[in-house]
Amino acid sequence: MFNITWDPNNWGSDPDTRIYASFPTWQNPTLIPIYKAMAKMPNVELPIDGAGGKSGLFWHPTSVDPKNYYRSYARTGHYDSIISRPNFEVITMHKVKKIDFDGTTATGVSFFERNNPDQVLVVKAKKEVIVSAGTVHTPQILQNSGIGPKDLLKEADIPVLLEIPGVGQNFQDHAYLSVIYRCEFKFPGHPCNRYRTSLIDKRPAKLTNVSSPDTNGTPPVPEVTLTGSQSTLVGSNVGAWIPLRAVSEDYEELASRYEAQDPAEYLPENSHPSIVAGYAAFQKLHVKLLRAKDTNLMWMPLGGGATGGVIMSMHIVSHGTININPKNPHAEPIVDYRALSNPIDLDIMVENIKFVRKFMKSPDFAPYVPVETSPGIDVTGEELKEWVRRQIIPTNFHPIATAAKKPLDMGGVVDEELLVHGTKHLRVVDGSVMPLLPGANTQQTVYMLAEKVSRPMDS
Repeated sequence: MFNITWDPNNWGSDPDTRIYASFPTWQNPTLIPIYKAMAKMPNVELPIDGAGGKSGLFWHPTSVDPKNYYRSYARTGHYDSIISRPNFEVITMHKVKKIDFDGTTATGVSFFERNNPDQVLVVKAKKEVIVSAGTVHTPQILQNSGIGPKDLLKEADIPVLLEIPGVGQNFQDHAYLSVIYRCEFKFPGHPCNRYRTSLIDKRPAKLTNVSSPDTNGTPPVPEVTLTGSQSTLVGSNVGAWIPLRAVSEDYEELASRYEAQDPAEYLPENSHPSIVAGYAAFQKLHVKLLRAKDTNLMWMPLGGGATGGVIMSMHIVSHGTININPKNPHAEPIVDYRALSNPIDLDIMVENIKFVRKFMKSPDFAPYVPVETSPGIDVTGEELKEWVRRQIIPTNFHPIATAAKKPLDMGGVVDEELLVHGTKHLRVVDGSVMPLLPGANTQQTVYMLAEKVSRPMDS
């Protein structure tokens, strides 16, 4: 009825791991016409069983325990099982001051209580120090330890232990905005009513008719018969994860224009030569992604009805920075997304909006008379670009790359085993090591990194 297919081998379903990927036991029937409309869009593929590495329109699971409907994540799947270990302790309300070294060998960590910063405490490492502070704070810890861009460290009056220009550079995140439509007619259950996720839905075990009375000539919600438990954590669980060639007929022109750029042209001023060299390699790879058939350049979650919605750029080319504040290195770092600093990102987002407009013209939506209210169907050209500049949200809380796994001479910070270049016994294990955004949420990738590092290297 919903065209949902399921292959347990493609997703986590092992109760021993306690990390689940599951579908809810109920879906909003208003998703059926939305799905059908997207399936008819040119060049949008329909891969089965949650994609399996393919781009297109597909149903995807959520991180939910299928029995109790609680969120399934690192807390439930890992932390809860090790909290009682005698060699494990979590110290809250403290902050790392710096990593301690003997030469370039990490020996421990200096830290302090947040309300008593003058009293520095030290933990010694028997084997190694692992930094997992995330993309925002990992570069701060490294820079405060004397590892990072030389000029920045000198400005902050921090002795330079190792000059690694890539610390805090190459910053990327998924960017998004919303295109909003309203429908001419609304009544309870109508697809034009927004459908909100994370809703506990407790309906009768048998749902024979979820359509509303056709009292004013508007199309009814599809009639669906569902059996089984209706108590579930509901999400839309469907989206279009599509390549640029499905978004825009001008994908080749965009790729060629990006390919012709000088790699240093849109990077921060006076970027170190290694950062420029790394971006040149990034650019060469990214051109392939812009042309590829199975690279997700846009994600459009589907849910609720013919109301437009969120559109997300999954691979951005504008690189930002996250650096310490030289005047106060232990304050929150300075996060600069440099969103849309490369005009290709602006052009791709405009193409995303054009795609949504084509989608909303689908004959499946005609009975609902969708009207674009933001930015408005007449907003085009430079006016549309200016609207994007005002509306863009540069983060979906998927930051990466500020301690990227690349060679040192290409702006990298860690090597293939995630050891910080030039150091011993110092490893970074978090999203900051990813050199390139995945065409999906970063959750699975971060879990993969942690699991790989936790195993013996010979396995």
